[in-house]
Amino acid sequence: MKSFPPEKKSTHELPLKLLEWSGALIAVAAAIMLSLNITISPWAFVLYFISSVILAIWGWYSGAYAIAVQNMVFMLINSIAIYRWLIIAQ
Repeated sequence: MKSFPPEKKSTHELPLKLLEWSGALIAVAAAIMLSLNITISPWAFVLYFISSVILAIWGWYSGAYAIAVQNMVFMLINSIAIYRWLIIAQ
């Protein structure tokens, strides 16, 4: 049942939704790049890293601390992949 008058939305709700969705969509783009196995596929790890940063911030400010910590670990994993596939592979 909706309340009257409508509750005011938090001023942080829109920025958090934008973080949540942009992080998810960037991760999907990275997964597509990686699955295609083409010459630019290693750059998917950069997108995964960016996605993890965004989702870690979103998780922290949303109170989803497990997601925040998980994405901090993903940042470390993707840093290793970036080093192996983009830095020393040249």
